[in-house]
Amino acid sequence: MINRDRLVQTFLELVQIDSPSGEEAEFREEMIRRFQALGLTTEVDDYGNLIARLEDGSGEYLLLSGHMDTVEPGRGIKPVIRDGVIYSDGATVLGGDDKSGVAIILEILQLIKDHNLPHPPIEVVLTVEEELGLQGARNLDMSRLKSRWGLVLDTGGGPGKITRSGPSADKFLVTIKGRGAHAGLRPEAGVNALAIAAEALVRMPLGRVDYESTCNMGVIEGGTARNAVPAEVHLFGEARSRNNDKLALLSQIIINALEQTTARWGGELELEHVHNYKAYRLPDDAPIIQAVVKANKELGYEPVLREGGGGTDGNHYNAAGIQTVTVSSGQAAVHTVDEHLPIDDFVGCAEVALKTVMNMAA
Repeated sequence: MINRDRLVQTFLELVQIDSPSGEEAEFREEMIRRFQALGLTTEVDDYGNLIARLEDGSGEYLLLSGHMDTVEPGRGIKPVIRDGVIYSDGATVLGGDDKSGVAIILEILQLIKDHNLPHPPIEVVLTVEEELGLQGARNLDMSRLKSRWGLVLDTGGGPGKITRSGPSADKFLVTIKGRGAHAGLRPEAGVNALAIAAEALVRMPLGRVDYESTCNMGVIEGGTARNAVPAEVHLFGEARSRNNDKLALLSQIIINALEQTTARWGGELELEHVHNYKAYRLPDDAPIIQAVVKANKELGYEPVLREGGGGTDGNHYNAAGIQTVTVSSGQAAVHTVDEHLPIDDFVGCAEVALKTVMNMAA
């Protein structure tokens, strides 16, 4: 049923429209044009998220969600196809995260229009700034949505992958202030902010903490010169867990390491600790889970229910009471210049999404 050539061509067109986080306007306008041509109504909220609806259909509204932004380097993407796989030319990411998901949504809507396929009323949400910590979904007024169930088309691998849970996440923005001094003439007059940060980092359980928890400090910035004791250092990091009690403990360990180390050195600490998004886990008998499992089996794919380690817009939908699962759109090696999209996986994921939509019709 999926038109393979059209799906691939749509994707190739979409990734050539630049839309790095915060600069999604041109892409959004193109999506508005395409949705309206397919008979959907469209609206843009105050944050820039796009909501589109196909009002006809049988049953309750079903949410189809993706995001419009891409990570850097994501400007001037030049897709190439080699041996059945879509790559960038190596200078940028490909943008399959998440324009493969957006292309699948467009293909589903086109097939519904062309073949009058059974379907529920469909609500499409394309968010902005997903790559900046789900900011679009965080700022979306969920009361505007009519759906009780949803699919987020935004994870990797071939068909069959069904993410039924996701972690809570806390983020940390840290400034450690020491005291500057000449490193060769009077180092004892200084307080080395970089040394404070290094000791604090050693006290943190970085990496895989346990099977449902992780911790990472991903950016460190500071210092002015080789021969100057650094007076200020900035750290940016996160902690995640599918268990909220574990996350609270992990975050407190991070905070204690920063506070105690800074105090011991005689420095100053400025700490912003933000609860970024909330964990969820759908029961196996949730209607949307059952619809995806059934779709995979009908198409001959083995459904694999898995626990998520990353955040998606689905965290915010589920927090708002919209039971949402994340399914693959075929993307691979995302957030790198090696990102690629195997076309067979891409098509298979589109088949599963289409069959799920049809299964959700009353």
